[in-house]
Amino acid sequence: MSQALSNHSAPVETTRASERRLTPPVDIFETSEGFVIVADLPGVAPEGVSVEYNPPELHVSGRVNAESPKPTLVYERRFEVGSSIDPSSIEAELKNGVLRIQVRKSAALRPRRIDVKAS
Repeated sequence: MSQALSNHSAPVETTRASERRLTPPVDIFETSEGFVIVADLPGVAPEGVSVEYNPPELHVSGRVNAESPKPTLVYERRFEVGSSIDPSSIEAELKNGVLRIQVRKSAALRPRRIDVKAS
């Protein structure tokens, strides 16, 4: 995992009377353009997902509203992304219980090709 993106959540499960909190498993990939975070959020509908960037953290949560008397499932994970990203580039998509978040590196940190001129 890159130093520019670190995971601050260890897999933990806590239980309350009305809700059950889980830390979802994630995969993090670094590309030349940025980072891709893939999180499993089974049973979460798009309206139950929240992705928030509050520097230096990216906070991901998902809520599955269960029928009584079952507790509500709450998935939660935080990542420290620092200042190496472009906050306006963060995109998230939920499909079949899998949340995919794309975060681009700031332009100054992305590799670029330098054209060599002949003289």
